[in-house]
Amino acid sequence: MILGNGFSMAYDPHAFGYDALADHAEAQAHLSAAALRLMKALGTTDFEEAMRAIRATIRTLRALNPTGYKKTLTRLEAAETEIREALAQSVAGLHPERPYEIDMRCYLSVRRFLRPFDHIFSVNYDLLLYWSLMQEITDGAMRYPSRAHDDGFRDSGVDGDDTVLWDIYDPFKQTVYYLHGALHLYLGADGLRKLTWSRTGEPLVDQVREQLAIHRFPLYVAEADSPTKLDRINRSAYLSRGLRSLSSVGGSVIVYGHSLDPNDAHIFEALVRSKVKRVAVSVYGDPKSSRNRAVIQTAKDLVGCRAARSPRAPLAVKFFNAEDVALWDPA
Repeated sequence: MILGNGFSMAYDPHAFGYDALADHAEAQAHLSAAALRLMKALGTTDFEEAMRAIRATIRTLRALNPTGYKKTLTRLEAAETEIREALAQSVAGLHPERPYEIDMRCYLSVRRFLRPFDHIFSVNYDLLLYWSLMQEITDGAMRYPSRAHDDGFRDSGVDGDDTVLWDIYDPFKQTVYYLHGALHLYLGADGLRKLTWSRTGEPLVDQVREQLAIHRFPLYVAEADSPTKLDRINRSAYLSRGLRSLSSVGGSVIVYGHSLDPNDAHIFEALVRSKVKRVAVSVYGDPKSSRNRAVIQTAKDLVGCRAARSPRAPLAVKFFNAEDVALWDPA
């Protein structure tokens, strides 16, 4: 299972939509006037789209005259960093405050949807997947334990440590991967750590906001394009492990709520290299819309890429209506 932003949008399209995130960034002054002007001039509220455009301009100016455009390049690079950091600030700012604000029946619905999948790969930074997996839920006589899925984090063995440490030496039991990081993951001196509520009694959202307030940012990948994202992934043992794990899965994969945008081409490459035989991709809304035509074409291109790489292991792609999935349905 691969989860895209549609997973979070299905819960609250206002809080997790780019328009809302951009409005929050502006209202909370997470972006300077210069960065706001850039985004408005580009005509987008999509943070990654804005960063891609800025990165393309940087490359162009460097190719033309790196010394002559030195001041402009510095300003553009600063704006790119601002936008990247504002994305994390805005996701945290608009995030639901507490897990119990979400109806337990919604969590149960999500768990039922995720139950059949051995591995879950998410590209979302928010806490919704983590909350969904960690809630203790009873469905009639059946109890869903908090360790139903394993994110690979363990007790560090350090007295007084209120976080847990990713076990780099034994990641093979891990079944949940945040391919682009998440708000509750932070790099420490001895490895990647996860913020916890159980050890502190302090809500995770509050902990995340406290970290951001002192400009300590979580592990998250929000670079401008796929090559830059891949470079960042390669610099992290945790992130690179997740991508390698995706490239080693087999059987069938469902892709839910992912736009299949080219800036995630590294994820498609992992699917092509994997042993997966069937991929089902969700489409939201009119399948003839320009956005969905692009999703469908990209998914079909995976078939050709697999055929070129592994002619004897063909890939079949099908599509389904995302609205047919009652993901957060409390009924």
